[in-house]
Order: sequence, then C-alpha cells, then structure tokens
Amino acid sequence: MKRLRAMGFIAALVGLVLAVAAPCVHAGEMLDLNRATLAEIEALPVSAEVAETIWRYREYRTFYTSIYDLLDLPGMTVEDFLRIKPLVRIEQVLEEDEELQRINDIYYRFRQWESEEGGGEALVDYWIDLAKDPFNVNTASYEQVANLQSVSPPDAVAIYSYTRGNRIDRRTALRNVPGLTYWGYYNTRNFVRYDEPSDATKFRGSYQFRAYDSPAIFDTEDLLKEDRNIADGGQDSWWNRLELDNAGPIFQHKVRARWGQDIKAGALAYQGFGDEELTSVKFHATIKDKSWGPVQFDNIVLGNYALAFGQGLVMQNTDYFKSRNSGYNWDKRYMGVLGDITPSQEYQLTGVATEMTVGDFKTVLFYSDDWKDAVLNPDGTVCQYIIMAPRIDNDDLAAAGMRDMKDVVHEQTYGTNVKYGFAPGSWIGFSAYESRYNKYWRPAYDPNGTMDISWIIPESNEDKIVAADSELFGTYSSPGKFRRVYGTEFQWVIDNISLAGEYAGLDSDGEIFEFGDDPKAMTFSGFASYSNLTFLTVYRDYDVDFDNPYNRGFAEYKRYKGSILEDEYYLSDPLYGLLYDNSVTPQAERGLYVNARYRFSHRLTPAIEYDVWERKTDGADYSRLVVKLRFQPIYNIVMNLRQKWQGRLGDDWLTPQSYEQVETRFRIEYRLSKYDEVEFLASRSWIEWPPRPRLSGNVEADGEYPDVGSAAVPSYALGAAVTHNFTDWLKVTGSVMYYDGFLWMFEDGTFTVMDDHAFRYWISISDRISDHLSLRIRWTNNQSWPLTYVDAREYNENPQDNPEPDATYVRGDASNFRVQLDYSW
Repeated sequence: MKRLRAMGFIAALVGLVLAVAAPCVHAGEMLDLNRATLAEIEALPVSAEVAETIWRYREYRTFYTSIYDLLDLPGMTVEDFLRIKPLVRIEQVLEEDEELQRINDIYYRFRQWESEEGGGEALVDYWIDLAKDPFNVNTASYEQVANLQSVSPPDAVAIYSYTRGNRIDRRTALRNVPGLTYWGYYNTRNFVRYDEPSDATKFRGSYQFRAYDSPAIFDTEDLLKEDRNIADGGQDSWWNRLELDNAGPIFQHKVRARWGQDIKAGALAYQGFGDEELTSVKFHATIKDKSWGPVQFDNIVLGNYALAFGQGLVMQNTDYFKSRNSGYNWDKRYMGVLGDITPSQEYQLTGVATEMTVGDFKTVLFYSDDWKDAVLNPDGTVCQYIIMAPRIDNDDLAAAGMRDMKDVVHEQTYGTNVKYGFAPGSWIGFSAYESRYNKYWRPAYDPNGTMDISWIIPESNEDKIVAADSELFGTYSSPGKFRRVYGTEFQWVIDNISLAGEYAGLDSDGEIFEFGDDPKAMTFSGFASYSNLTFLTVYRDYDVDFDNPYNRGFAEYKRYKGSILEDEYYLSDPLYGLLYDNSVTPQAERGLYVNARYRFSHRLTPAIEYDVWERKTDGADYSRLVVKLRFQPIYNIVMNLRQKWQGRLGDDWLTPQSYEQVETRFRIEYRLSKYDEVEFLASRSWIEWPPRPRLSGNVEADGEYPDVGSAAVPSYALGAAVTHNFTDWLKVTGSVMYYDGFLWMFEDGTFTVMDDHAFRYWISISDRISDHLSLRIRWTNNQSWPLTYVDAREYNENPQDNPEPDATYVRGDASNFRVQLDYSW
C-alpha cells in the first residue's frame, strides 16, 4: 500500500511537470515586459543585443507604458517589432504606493527570507524592512551599506566613497560605481533609493503568525526519549513525563511597526514545543538617526536588542550555533545594535543600548538585566548555562529528583565597543563587557577533585571520561560573582581586499590589567573580490578554558563535541545532554579555512571549501574539503555537483576515534516559464571507521558473536520537486524523496536533517491573498520502513548469555505541518 501511494505521488508529480513544462515564450502566453527576466526576453525572436536593450531600458530607466515604446529603443527594427509584438504585452506598473510595488518586485526573496529561523532572524527582519522602505544611498553611512545581505566590505567602501563626491540617481549609475562588483550591485539594488522619500512620516507595520508541529526539526527529540532512572527505581523518559506525544504546536506572534525610518518598534510572543507557557516574550522600541550637538545617535534601543562586534568573539547574543559563521555573504553579522524580537531566550539582552558617532569614533554602550536558566552544583554555585527545549518547570525537575534550572541565575551585563575609523571601512576598536551574578561560578569538576561529579556522571561511568571532556571540566570559575571579557579588533580595506581580526581574553583572576594568564581566543580573516573571483580565508585559535557564553566566533563544531555529554545515556540524567545538544559556543579549536569561487563564464562556476583544524582538548586532527561545480549549458538547465570529504585522524586509521566521510550530491534544476521549476536530486554518502570491539559480542578479535558491525555506513537518497506558479501570487511546490540513512536538506528554505529508511513527501503552498496579506502552508509526511532497534550498550555481553536482546520493532508514519500568515500595512 505504501509503495502504491508513493507511485501515485510520483505519477502526479510527473503529470504536473508535463502540465507546466512549456516553452519559455509562446503565442498563448504573452510575456509581460515590465516583469520579465533577461533570460525570458532573450527567448524572444530577436538578437541577444536587442534583448539586452529591452531589458536594460526597463531595469535602469523606466517601465514600459505601451508596446510601441519598443520602437524608440536603439537597434530595434520594424521587423523585430512585428515578430515579437504578438508575443509580448505591457502590464502597467502602478506607482500609487511605492512600498507595495517594491514588495511585488522582490516578493520571491521575501518568501526565502521569511523561512529563516535562528541566529539570522533579527537580520532578516532588518532586510525585509529595508526592502520595503530603503535608505538613501547618497547619504548612507558605510555601516548601513556593509550590513546589507552579501555585500562585502570592499563593495561597501566603493559605494560609500563614491557618494562622498558624486550622486547616484538611478540603477545605471549604481552599477557603474568604480570598484563595485556585479555581486555587490546585485545585493544592494533592492535596499536603496536615490533620494529622500516623499512620505517620510508614514506609519507602516506588519504582523506575522507561525504555527508548526515539526518533531523532525526538533534536535533534542532522541535525548528526551532516552530512558532515565527515577526515584522509585523505574524507567521513564522526559518525553513521557512531559507527555510530549500530546504537546501542542510551536507558535509565534510577531508585530513590527515603524514611523518613517526614524522610529521602529516590535513585539514577540513565542511558545516552544512542549512548553505550557510562553517561552519568550520580547519587545523593543528603536529611535534612529538623532543628533545632540556633535553626537549622532545612530540607534537607541529600549527593550530587547541584538549585538555583534568584530568576529563575534566578545559579543554576539543568539541561542543558535552556526558552523563556519565567517561574517561574509549569507553568514553576515549585523555590526552594532539591532532591536531583537527573535525566539532566542537564554542569551537575550534586555535593557537599553545605543550606538553613536562622534567624528571618527563610533561607540556602542549597552546594559542588560535578565534571568537565565543554568545547571547548579550541589553547593549552589553555577556550573553552566543551559538552553532547555522544552523549558522544564522547576517543580517537574524537583519531582524527578533534580535541582532547579529554570531562571536560577540573575545576570546584569554592561559593556562597550569603541572603534576609531581611519579610512572608509577601516578601523581599530576595543570591546569589553562585564556580567554580574547573584551566584559564584564553579566547574563541575576541578583538578583537585574537590567537587563530586556523580550527580552528572555516575561513578560507574567515570571510566568513560575522555580528553575531550576537558572543555566540560575547564568551564569558568569566578573569583567573584562576575565575568569579564575584553578584546581588540581591526578591519582594513585596501582596494578590493579586506583584512580583519579580533583578539579576546577572559579575565580569570579578577585582575583587569594582568592579561598573561587569561584564556584567549583569536580570529583573523582575509577577503578579496574581483569581477569573477571571490576568495576568503579564516584562521581561528581558541583556548580550552575560554568560556565566554556570548562567543559566536568561526568554528566547525560547537562546544563539547566528542565529550561524554554527547552520549547522554552515560549521564545520571539524559537532560544534562542538553549542555551539548543546545550548546551555542564554539569548541576549542585551531584551524585554517579557505573558500574560493571563480566564475569562468555564466555557464561554469566552480567553488571550493577547505578547512583543516585541531580539536585542542585532545589534539584530534580534522579536515574538510568540499568541491562544488555549477554548470548551466543552456539558460533553463542548471546542474550542481557537490563532493565532500571529511575526516578525523585520517593518518591513524587504527585509532578508534578516526573516521572518514564521503558525500556526493548531484542536483539538476530545470527552469520553465513563469519561474516554474523542476528539480531532481541524487545523493550518496558513507562513513567509515575502524571496528569497535566494545560494540561486538566479545573483545577478542576472533570474529565470534558480533552484534554490531562498524566498517561502513552508506546512505542514499533520490528525489524530485516541482514548483508551479499558478499566478504571480499563488505558488505551489511539491516533493517526493526516498532516502536510506543520514540526509540533510534545504526544503522550501527550511533546513532539515533526517536519519531513517523512508519515503518523504511534502507540499508547500504560498499565496498572496492581497497586496497586504499572504499565507504559507506546508505539510510533510515521513513513512519509514519497519526497523528493529537493538540496545547494544551492555558492552561485551556474550549473546549466548542473553539470547533475547533488548529490541524494539518500529514502524514510522509521521506527519507535521507549518502555517505562516503575514499581514502588512
């Protein structure tokens, strides 16, 4: 039955492909020249030069008002006009509401941005507001341009320097700015205007509602389902104790409002999965661009705010970890202060912050007062911050024999960032913050063994502690009820090259001006952009005991990777595994990362990522190499090949900790008319590691009674997706996927991780019901093959002594949904 349903879905998918797979332009489908892409215009029966002229006139000068405007274009002949006249039409572009027009022009980007969740969500809100109400590029500061999506420091400097003595009055002039790459122009054009708005005091706003029931994206599901020992000696899991099978969906309400470009406000109400009350309630009020004598206040934020300085070593407050967060392209950090209404709760900052400029100095001052969740030691001191998902009430923790963790630490934080700019885009700076607490901080374990750790790691499992656990035991120990972090940073832009770096330290003894014995972290990066080449390199080096909870610097892995916290079944309670699963700070590592992309032509673009690093807790060496190739033989076919090699201790294959992962992914996009698209994906990967005797029936290498093999784990996936735009406002995307093993995907803009043997289907509907209202609905179904799970944790147990292993026969059929409603005024 399952296979019949799968075949039926594939047949429907093929039928939809045939329905939408039409030529790019034909007589029954007249092309609107005011909205057509360059590629669609090139499909008309005219020369490439005439097609580009048609597009450039519309793109850089003005919209067409009549089909006969084409006769005024240079190079357009009467014969050309008569050939294309039956194939094209002119839909008038209404200019009554400029903001609505801008929304119409780039709505496809909104759909991509609005699916963003996590660390970049505050920045996405900022981009959406800017796309609706752009700033004047002629009066913009360097920081305003540099904070735009995927705009590099050299591109921002090119625009800023040019506008100091020249005026940009249209897109053509922007494109011709000396030193501005096409990529910089492309990512700037939708966020800027060329004069001051006529409705500068107009009141604008938006409301967004999200609800979703998606355990597939719930990272800690396996941890919560792990059996735990409760007071009466029975077995139960947090999943069952909290009745998460019957938990309501995650929901979020978000309101944003602005009065012109100077006053903004926002509010958020968010309830996470399994939470019985609101997880996070946030608000902010922001005043921008106000002067007081020689002081220019760029931002004044009351309420919740987001901060980021330098390379993120001293300060970047978010509850999300992102690998390879370089600060460039899509990994952009918003430098400075930004109102924050994201679902982040643990590392939210609540209070007041301001960003101001005096001459060549730019300064940020901030103060926050908030309560934090944390794991407490038996003596009442703080072990570590913890991000609980769901946030378990202290009464439930006490009933399970555990100490309080919810809202147990009061944190008052204040700090500054001061930068002196000696040239456009070039500066040196200093950052520092101090947090004051109501409790002292102590690691769960210290070198003298003066503290008992059995409440986290039972004595029976203390032999499982490895060198990687030095991060756990090297957490912050405070000489007082405070923590101080300081750092210096720089950035220097020379023509098309940008150099940047940050050095940070953690005060370990209460002596502010004695730096020699303080734990340290450093990151340095270099970026170069040319017409067809971009090149990025990042070096980082973090000490094991650099325990700054607001560090979000570049790293491949998050803190406690490879430690005992990753194997939550060793712990006295699986809940302590959240210290790893929801960790957001980088692990202690030293490494060099290189990313290069070269555009040979519009048809062929290869890219390469290479990273080699050392985990400093145990000296384990890692490497990661990704090669990408984008080939576009003709306009409507794009082929993408991605090949990855990653491994640990590759030169020492006899070490049990070594492994090698190889992944191949091939994707074909077939672009149809009206932005319709068909996509096919094939993926294969495998992981190899040395045999582990502890996972077999006995420790002797005699081959008897092996319960678990460990030579290689292959994974396969094959799938297809179809996108069809029924109208300019109604879009439907459907997908079917077969996979066996581990697979990660971006599905409709949402990052998803799967590890199963299953068929997966999903359909997404996006509909702009009106100029002001839009709706997105997504439904996903995952149908797993029957699996038998065998508990192999009784290591070295002879199967003859236990002929009936602990096993579970599992069949999976899970569905989940996501609904998003957006209203703007």
